[in-house]
Amino acid sequence: MESFEIETKDALIVERSAPVAVLPEHETPGGSLFLSNLDQADFLLPSVYSFDRSGANVVDVIKQALSKVLVHYYPLAGRLARNSEGKLEVDCQKKLGVPFVEASANCDIVNLGDKRLLDSNVLQKLVYRDFPEDVREVAPLLTAQVTRFRCGGFTLGIAINHCMVDASSGMNFMNSWAEIARGRPLSLIPCHDRIIMKSRVPPQITDASDNFVHVNDVSNLTALYKEEQIVWKSFHFDGEKLATLKNMATTDGQGIGSCSSFVALGALVWRARSKALDLKPHQLSKLLVLVDIRSKLKPPIATYFGNALVQACCLGTAGELINEPFSSTTWRIKKAIEKVNEDYVRSYIDCLDVYQPDLFSLSSLCLVSWQRLDYGSTDFGWGKPRNFCTGDVPTGCLFMRDESERKGIVVVIGLPLSAMNTFEKLVQLE
Repeated sequence: MESFEIETKDALIVERSAPVAVLPEHETPGGSLFLSNLDQADFLLPSVYSFDRSGANVVDVIKQALSKVLVHYYPLAGRLARNSEGKLEVDCQKKLGVPFVEASANCDIVNLGDKRLLDSNVLQKLVYRDFPEDVREVAPLLTAQVTRFRCGGFTLGIAINHCMVDASSGMNFMNSWAEIARGRPLSLIPCHDRIIMKSRVPPQITDASDNFVHVNDVSNLTALYKEEQIVWKSFHFDGEKLATLKNMATTDGQGIGSCSSFVALGALVWRARSKALDLKPHQLSKLLVLVDIRSKLKPPIATYFGNALVQACCLGTAGELINEPFSSTTWRIKKAIEKVNEDYVRSYIDCLDVYQPDLFSLSSLCLVSWQRLDYGSTDFGWGKPRNFCTGDVPTGCLFMRDESERKGIVVVIGLPLSAMNTFEKLVQLE
């Protein structure tokens, strides 16, 4: 159960047209596209871009630009299939296109507020998902919905299958789409060669195995999450608070030299969440940090379109975490991230052939950073977005850039109500 404050006085009413399939403007490659172990994540990622103004031709401009950008990002017009090994791949021969919906809303765009996470009821009205998602052969890999508001503003709601993108490649796609809408040439040509990420046969596992350690729920968090309302909140950390945290990370014992704002804030959140959930001292807990590996491989793969994230992992008991100096926690996180090199990446990819990821351990926390995502460049011709938002992040914690302050970070996290009340007090730095 999720809780959000709704800023609209009345329920949002959206009227939709029937979806129209948008196909690539020109002929594109057929056949099948290999998906790596990092791509085997068959679920939709919804997001909504909000804009203050538009023109009478906004729907046509965005729809025509989509047809053009799909020539470069042609796998998004295909459908998923299973290969002979039972793994997912993209059938690029089956060009069923991208469902595109035009819609209108009964309010002004300011009524949506400035939230980073949208209420699920609002999200389902602004993002088109009215199709059988479990029928792989027909379920689209991308949908698009343009919703006009009374004030002249509009939203672009998309749902994109995680098999196709991570945050970075998804943002590159959106910015390429926007460039074409503005009549600009593409500043980035995507690389579709996912064989780069193919696992080795036989597997050569030398590292990354901590990620796959199974964590038992000895603190009975499953019952807590079922019994209590799950509340999502965002916390703003300005430059001054982040400087305080970084100072704490280097002055209370471990002496790690220097660390980033991300590492220091990650240490605060992991410790505070563990205390707020009242984890038993012997409860195992992982901190998983998603690391973009495009620059870690040789040669680097800056234009790679697909999933290029692995998890750095800190593993220990809640007792160790809560009782150790703050600097020790930051040191552990820093060292885990620094371990991610090409050998680690290859070992991690091989591990996915051997072990099942422990995805839903409630005592563990996954940090997802969107701080470097350039969603301010997603300008379709009517200015940059006034807001960018998504749905929930199940057991994760989202770090986003604070648009109101250059050096600030916004932390978005969901917890049971009682734990959230405690967490809120523990992260105060006054």
